[in-house]
Amino acid sequence: MITNIYVLICAIIFIYIQFMQHDDKWHCALKLGGFYPPYIKEFHQYWRFITSHFIHAEFFHFLMNAYALYQIGHFLEACLGTLPYLYLILISMILSSMLSYSAAELSSRYYDTLTIGASGVVFGFFGAIIVLGYVVGGPFMSVLENFTMVIVINLVYTFIDSRIS
Repeated sequence: MITNIYVLICAIIFIYIQFMQHDDKWHCALKLGGFYPPYIKEFHQYWRFITSHFIHAEFFHFLMNAYALYQIGHFLEACLGTLPYLYLILISMILSSMLSYSAAELSSRYYDTLTIGASGVVFGFFGAIIVLGYVVGGPFMSVLENFTMVIVINLVYTFIDSRIS
């Protein structure tokens, strides 16, 4: 249920950005709560650590994140239960945003970068599957074996594409 709600919220925001608002889509993403380090540092808008994970401005980005959230999210939600799964999502949002913020503090390349999307949550899911696969084994190890290439491709793509923070 949490997975469906999360994907639905992302879809509604994506549709709004694409078809209902009249600003530039990146400006709209910023207004809706995209992760933008200058606003966090200067105006203390810490809510962007969470809100940015619901916003997508490009179709392919939305499609890939929604697919990963739906596939992996349903599995983890069923295995972990609602409350631990919700904690996993929130912790993934906060930690991935903290990582982006730290990168912005270290490099001007990331300081003026608008960061949006559920990729941080997807990487949190990957991390949970890796840990559970090695610690618990069983179905988690099977999922880890099935998703190893997807995890590697996502990591390589993240480090190669300069538009990704």
